[in-house]
Amino acid sequence: MSHFLTPIIDNLQIIIEHGGYATLFIITILEGIPIIGSLVPGHTTVILSGFLSKLGILNLPAVLFLVISGALIGDIIGYFIGKKYGFVFLKRFGKYVFLKDEHIEKAKKIVNNHTGKAIILGRFNPFTRPLAPFIVGASDVHMRSFWFFDIIGVLIWAIGSIAIGYVFGASYHIAALYIGRFTLIAIIIGVLIIWGYRFINKQFRIFEKYELIALICNIFGLYIFFKTIQDALSDKVFMATLDIWINIFFSSHITSYWLSFMNIISDIFSPSVLSVIALIGIIYFLIKKQWKYATISFLSISGGLIINTFIKNIVMRARPLDAWIIETGYSFPSSHTVAVTIFFTLIIYTFSRKIKNLIWREIFITLSILDIILVGFSRIYLGVHWFSDVVAGIALGVFWTTLIILFIRYIGMFISKTNSEDSQFP
Repeated sequence: MSHFLTPIIDNLQIIIEHGGYATLFIITILEGIPIIGSLVPGHTTVILSGFLSKLGILNLPAVLFLVISGALIGDIIGYFIGKKYGFVFLKRFGKYVFLKDEHIEKAKKIVNNHTGKAIILGRFNPFTRPLAPFIVGASDVHMRSFWFFDIIGVLIWAIGSIAIGYVFGASYHIAALYIGRFTLIAIIIGVLIIWGYRFINKQFRIFEKYELIALICNIFGLYIFFKTIQDALSDKVFMATLDIWINIFFSSHITSYWLSFMNIISDIFSPSVLSVIALIGIIYFLIKKQWKYATISFLSISGGLIINTFIKNIVMRARPLDAWIIETGYSFPSSHTVAVTIFFTLIIYTFSRKIKNLIWREIFITLSILDIILVGFSRIYLGVHWFSDVVAGIALGVFWTTLIILFIRYIGMFISKTNSEDSQFP
């Protein structure tokens, strides 16, 4: 895996630079197409393009041209789809993005009474952006009127959105000097996750109490993980002294008994062993048709280990020189700790709610957490990892697994709602 990721990591900026233009153009086109546009993060991508332009990764004039032309092409495609298929198309496929008949009727009235305003202002609303061109076409609005107002709306939206990202890029440099680049990124991602959680729960009220706990763990894991990355890549490290002190302490207090015990723990809870056990669990869930648990387990384990390898090849931290067992590869973050954290987080998520007795449930959760700590401790004791490697591994495992849990919860709601409406549709 590392051999595959290394050329990608080495040329990451070049890949973003060249692939970014095509991605930006395609996304802005897709956003103007009904149904598809509701699933595409077009506005976020456009703002991000302005941010990357300020950082010098993308060319600002090229970004402006691609966003404006892509948005106009997408809108004209949406207009002609509406003109050809009419509102029957929305009534047939709108359920896949939770579009109701009353929403369609309300949009029709707005277009009929305020055509120009609906076209221009419709581009600034994430719900109406992919629908406005379609509804205008389905309402038989003349092509010239559509073009006139759509060009005005696209120009204002594109320039304004790119400017937001560009200004944020300027502020990013200033803020990064004070709180650190990776810490700032963690804060931004955390705010977006919290906003998404609140927005989804306000719309559909799907998250339960334990998923709020998952959100808290997710944000905490995200912050700690990015903080340790910042420390690993910075010249001014806040954990280096602690890493060295802990390494020296254990290397001078090694006993043969504890060395053998920690080696056994490290072998039992290795990423390969845990992956095999997880695979057996996934097969079991598939046989029992418990699709949610199977999907969460697969994405958590596979995605977590891929991300871990990716980060290792970016940071490229050397292992301690006084290791008691032979290990190859980079040190940060600890693969053992990432794997065991994901594994036992899944165990807690899958089984803890099925334990009715509160005391036994707390004991079960405590033992699972202690297993994670024990494996992390074994890696430090054996001298194959620094303390911060283990902290980063736990944080990454918690962040990634809870993110998958929340994401699959939302997707599951989406699928169940769609299937329910499908059964009612003649």
